[in-house]
Amino acid sequence: MRTSISAADIPRSLFSPVASNYVRRAQLLSFFQYRRWHRVLLSSLDLPPGARVLDVASGTGALAFDLLRRPGLEVVAADITRPMLLQAQLRTSRDRGPLHLVECTAEALPFADSTFDAVVFAYLLRYVADLPQTLDGLARLLRPGGVLASLDFAIPRGPLYPLWRLYTDHLLPRAGSVLSPAWSHIGSFLGPSIRDFYDRWPEGSLLQAWRDSGFPDVQARHLSLGGALVMWGTLGPTEKGP
Repeated sequence: MRTSISAADIPRSLFSPVASNYVRRAQLLSFFQYRRWHRVLLSSLDLPPGARVLDVASGTGALAFDLLRRPGLEVVAADITRPMLLQAQLRTSRDRGPLHLVECTAEALPFADSTFDAVVFAYLLRYVADLPQTLDGLARLLRPGGVLASLDFAIPRGPLYPLWRLYTDHLLPRAGSVLSPAWSHIGSFLGPSIRDFYDRWPEGSLLQAWRDSGFPDVQARHLSLGGALVMWGTLGPTEKGP
């Protein structure tokens, strides 16, 4: 039975309890692919010093801090889940910065048009109520020629699919339960969430949604035997009509 929980409340309820150990546990449950996926995502960005970058659904700021290692970038991290942002704030205080933190939803980003040279996001679109509207909103934040880049889980094809189902349906929930009740909840949630998303938005439809939002050159790359998907594109010169 479906609950009445809103799209915005799902990430808050899922990830607030695991904020303090999120990156370490995500790395473990992804067979140590989690940070590799981040590196591939960021390799799509060729940014000069002085560029301004927005990391949406930043969580504890893993991507944002990677970006801050590049010289001269200004990075803004936005997320809906306050405990995750508080972890990023703690790291900013003791590690490196400055990292600008904003608590908001991806569907109501409080930034002016043409503010950023790049917008990145990971594990976002499965949690929004209106995917095309969200992509449109992200596109409007980019300056002409700006880059949008994303990372999410994907579903392997062919003979790997049964192994993926075995892991997401059975092994991942059990592994999560060993870590904590909160991680057990995440482990049970992810497989159905990923399948439902790609039922509604198969890869071809997802690529077309990017094109419709102003990214005619959008590209996609599968990682880890098809278990993850990186997408990126450059904002085209012609704005969308009303």
